[in-house]
Amino acid sequence: MGWTDKQSEAIYDRGNSLLLSAAAGSGKTAVLVERIISLLTESGASLDRMLIVTFTKAAASEMRERLRKKLGERFKD
Repeated sequence: MGWTDKQSEAIYDRGNSLLLSAAAGSGKTAVLVERIISLLTESGASLDRMLIVTFTKAAASEMRERLRKKLGERFKD
């Protein structure tokens, strides 16, 4: 997927907390999932040291499913 400059900044900027706010359908979940995957695989971060908050149970479920899928793709053997 091609990221906009702002999306890339949100994914790859390190050393700061992140608050991501944007319109519906703008790619917030995809950006957050990519940031989490990047932190886990490239920065050696630990998932149990992250606080990831969404506004609805549906959004949390969607994010959880996308993370499972992406992690499965990265670590399948």
